[in-house]
Amino acid sequence: MSRVAAAQKFMREVQAEAKKVVWPERKEAIQSTIMVLVMVSFVALFLWAVDSLLGWLVQKVI
Repeated sequence: MSRVAAAQKFMREVQAEAKKVVWPERKEAIQSTIMVLVMVSFVALFLWAVDSLLGWLVQKVI
C-alpha cells in the first residue's frame, strides 16, 4: 500500500471515529470543570500545608 493510500485510509478512519464521539452537554462540562478546580485547590492546599509543616520541622531540627 502506498503512503498516499495509507494516509487516505487513516483519514477515513479518523472521520469514522470522530462521528462516534459523544460530547458532554454544557451543564455536565461546567460541573466537571468546577469539580476539577475544587480538587486542584484541595490538593494545592494540602501540599502547601505538608510543605509548611515539614519546613518548620526541618528548621526545628537544624
